[in-house]
Amino acid sequence: MAKLASSILEMIRMNIIMMIFVMILSNIEHQILKQWIPWEGLYYFFLFIGNVLWFAVLYRNRLQFSGWYRSKMQEKLSRKSTWILMSLGTIFIAAPALNKMFGFVAGL
Repeated sequence: MAKLASSILEMIRMNIIMMIFVMILSNIEHQILKQWIPWEGLYYFFLFIGNVLWFAVLYRNRLQFSGWYRSKMQEKLSRKSTWILMSLGTIFIAAPALNKMFGFVAGL
């Protein structure tokens, strides 16, 4: 029962931290990007996905070890996984600017 309670608390903690992290970073990125490109509503989706990927790396490599839930299966992401997720997150965050510069997707 204690394991269940600690895992529920950890999930609540993770979601709250993720909401704050994604909200702050998306706002900062939006302010920067809207100075460079005409902003469209769909671009928030790209920022959200990129920031969630960045948060996943942060959580798996740092934050999971300071929470309430303890398990023998807790381990950091491999270097390759970290690199791939950070690269994908960066591409998603840069996607609005890349789309305007190179016109990848005609509808965006």
